[in-house]
Order: sequence, then C-alpha cells, then structure tokens
Amino acid sequence: MPQSLISLLEPLIGQIFQIDGKTGVLIDVLVDPPALVLRDITETTEVRLDYLGRPQAASTPNWTLSLYGESGNVLHPDLQRQLEPELATALNRLLAD
Repeated sequence: MPQSLISLLEPLIGQIFQIDGKTGVLIDVLVDPPALVLRDITETTEVRLDYLGRPQAASTPNWTLSLYGESGNVLHPDLQRQLEPELATALNRLLAD
C-alpha cells in the first residue's frame, strides 16, 4: 500500500462506520492486503475464561474489512458511501493503480 494511501486512512481512526450491517469504530489500518480493522460497538464485551472457569480477559469483537469491493479494484461500496467524496475519489484512484 503506498504511503499516500496510509496517510489518507490514518485520520479516520476512531470514526464510526456501518459496514455490511455492522457498526464499528475504526481501530487500525492494515498494509498488506489493504484493509481496515473495526471494533464492533453494538456487541457486549466478551469475557474469556481459563481452564478452571475463572474470568481472565475481556474483549470486544473485531473484524477486518478489505478496502476493495467485490470487483477487486475499487473501494468497498459501504465505505465509499460514508466517506467525504474527495477522500473516496482519492482512495479509488490509488486502489485502481
């Protein structure tokens, strides 16, 4: 992923997106392959238990979203609808290269 694409995506960290019927906050940008990591804000915190059944850790479900739509060469349509038009156009241009 070109550095310019990373610089476009990093300011979005912390923003809330609705993608594929889920609502999540952007927590990370992955480089290879280009993807976003989102934390689900509608799910309750999941408590993990150790082998004796004692609570050990709590986590919120995350998921990874490819920046590419189904065609494989343009921005995911849910992202495109929620981004500023100039940003979506710039991302589409970079993903097409």
